[in-house]
Amino acid sequence: MVNQLISKKPTSMFISGVVKIGYDRKDDEAITKHALINLKNDLANVLDNEAILATDSKNSKIIVSTIDTSLAKSQKNYELLREALNKKEQYIITVFEGQLQLIGSDRRGTIYAIYEFLSQIGVSPWHYWMDVPIKKQSKIYLNESFFLIDAPKVEKRGFFINDEWPAAGNWATKHFGHLMNEKGEKMNSFNHLYYEKLLDLLLRLKGNFIWTAMWGSAFYADDPENSKLAQEMGVIVGTSHHEPMGRNHQEWIRNHEQYGNGEWDYENNQDGLDKYFRKGIERSYQTEDIFTLGMRGNGDEAMREGENITLLEQIIDKQRKIISEVTGRSAKETPQIWALYKEVQDYYDKGMRVPDDVTLLLCDDNWGNLRKLPSLENRDRKGGYGIYYHYDYVGGPRNSKWINVSQIQRTWEQMTLAYNYGVRKLWVVNVGDLKGQEYPLSYFMDLAWNSEQSLEEMESYTKNWVGKQLGENYTEDASKLLATYSKLNMSVSPELLDKDTFSLDNDHEFERVLAHYRDLSNQAGELYVLMPEKYRQVYELLIYYPLVATANLYEMYYAQAINWKSENATIVNQAADKVEWCFKRDTELTSHYHSLNDGKWEHMMSQTHIGYHDWQEPEYQIMPEIRHLKSEINISKEVDQSIVIEAGDFNEKSQGEVVWTEIADMGKTVSAITTLPNTIIPSNNDFVCYDFETVSSGEFQVEVFLSPSLNWNNSGLVYGYQIDGEAEIEVNFNGIYKGELGNWQAERIIRSLTVTKLEQGKHRLLFYAKTPDVILQKIVLHFGEIKETYLGRNHSDFINTWLI
Repeated sequence: MVNQLISKKPTSMFISGVVKIGYDRKDDEAITKHALINLKNDLANVLDNEAILATDSKNSKIIVSTIDTSLAKSQKNYELLREALNKKEQYIITVFEGQLQLIGSDRRGTIYAIYEFLSQIGVSPWHYWMDVPIKKQSKIYLNESFFLIDAPKVEKRGFFINDEWPAAGNWATKHFGHLMNEKGEKMNSFNHLYYEKLLDLLLRLKGNFIWTAMWGSAFYADDPENSKLAQEMGVIVGTSHHEPMGRNHQEWIRNHEQYGNGEWDYENNQDGLDKYFRKGIERSYQTEDIFTLGMRGNGDEAMREGENITLLEQIIDKQRKIISEVTGRSAKETPQIWALYKEVQDYYDKGMRVPDDVTLLLCDDNWGNLRKLPSLENRDRKGGYGIYYHYDYVGGPRNSKWINVSQIQRTWEQMTLAYNYGVRKLWVVNVGDLKGQEYPLSYFMDLAWNSEQSLEEMESYTKNWVGKQLGENYTEDASKLLATYSKLNMSVSPELLDKDTFSLDNDHEFERVLAHYRDLSNQAGELYVLMPEKYRQVYELLIYYPLVATANLYEMYYAQAINWKSENATIVNQAADKVEWCFKRDTELTSHYHSLNDGKWEHMMSQTHIGYHDWQEPEYQIMPEIRHLKSEINISKEVDQSIVIEAGDFNEKSQGEVVWTEIADMGKTVSAITTLPNTIIPSNNDFVCYDFETVSSGEFQVEVFLSPSLNWNNSGLVYGYQIDGEAEIEVNFNGIYKGELGNWQAERIIRSLTVTKLEQGKHRLLFYAKTPDVILQKIVLHFGEIKETYLGRNHSDFINTWLI
């Protein structure tokens, strides 16, 4: 058997032209209907031709069926299929007698067969949510011996849309906020149009479970079509860890006065809360939805002091009685979870228990580290165990809401640990707004499907996944960038980053980290140019924006760190300018992201990430605090037995017919100066002055770095200098040149050395030219042996201030 459905070489089994898809009417009436329509439309898009859904399967190129239908039973290999399909949500994809068969053990199994096939022919699950182009093909060649049977390892798999304002909330308002309810009022933007897109993604990722957006919306109450749509598509809905009995917290905020005394306090408002809980069960008990048990404090807070295990046990007992009364059957027949989130786990650790049929939803610490796993003797509980995991988080020590800060390596290690310890009932991950989390979410869902994934499979995942989103070109480079920026952001999230995160004093830490990010940013830009045009927007959304925007934060905070550490006015003020520039650039980068695909993703990166002072996000971006220093007289100081003077750092210059003029960026380091106009011969009355201070005394060498002008005047070019009014020293630095070639030409510099003496203290050097075309780049005073560098010595009070 081959393990790839699609053949890279021509075979006798291929799909092309107008394609007939045979299906059973029983599936059309069930939850597979949406997937069947997607199959028809996506296949037509791939082939750039028509695809037809037909209940008459004769001459169908593709057969789609659930194993219990008449169509499945009519297949010649039915007995083989029926015997093989013995698990929930299992599917088979195979080529049999000239037809492609997509067969599910149940309706969701059939859905997953459809989406696995579409994925293999080049329709990414992220086609809508990340604008991944569909791979066009006039013929799809199939391996005739292909047979795939697959089923999920974890029973319920899904994600949680949370912390969705301002980004996803404003985005949804722009795209779906136009719907009106029966009263003529605008509906909440998280309505069935939004969830149609979201649940489609969930199913394409082979998920079946969702916790819906709840920061300003109520899934059930805001749009009755929401729940109906989820049932039609085959998605199981739950309310989050702090929203009991199928009620969204917004429903309590809006209507709490209708329930007893309106207090979220079971001791003082039991009847009111019981009534509130009952309505949630009455609304949803005929669906597959899962009900959360228990209570936390109002608004996802810890229960107040004095509320204890006995009270929580009383609450859960009453909730289960309500479930039984409403459904007319034992409570154990209705799926329920109890989330051991934060302080609730403490209750469990102190001995609190719930009935065996309730799923215990274990949790991480909000940062991807599991807090508890089942003991060996307790793994076989009927309700099983689940995990609530986080890629997005609101809370201390700092929110994490903007972009991805998770490594799949950590997800693999922690979640396979959970699986091996018996956590196999439910996996759900908090993905915030969704955008920015496409890569780790894909991995989480794939791992939930195949939780027995090996280390080697995990290590090859990123490259394989990137290839499906960006095509086969540059997959190696793109996947490395994606994995590396994820690793660096997990090391310190952008929201936690500030001027004090990395050390300026030890191991050149901040400089090394910044240099790494600069290199990544440059690579990202180079790869953008190379990337085929049809994949560029995907590349920007997935890799370029998050990497370059984060690199910009490192630039900004490094400049801020230098701004506060240096006492050199020039450096301080340059650093302040850099902070302001980076702060502005963050806005520009975000605006560009929002402009992609004609503004489709406007608002999605509007989460504030600059200006945190505590765990909670600032209302708006706040530029880091900077200072400016009034420039004082520039005095170059001795460091490591040398004084470095850049040509443009003069303290004074003469004013006359001839003027020393700075030429920015000329030469090997910062700039150069020369006399202009160059048709007038200068004299020692046309000078620049440099102030410097020594701690050494005695003989020293004056090394002058000059641009390699030749002796075009036949006599040579001449400079001179004078220190503290002592004797003038004049040098003809190229008078003996006769056309020979030397290293100085290749190095594009002439180094001129003279020797003099000085006492310790402050001094002034006057520099002048006796001919035009003397172009000064740098002066270095050496006390002791010259320490050779290619560019000439370069230092100031702080190492690597060039990084500003």
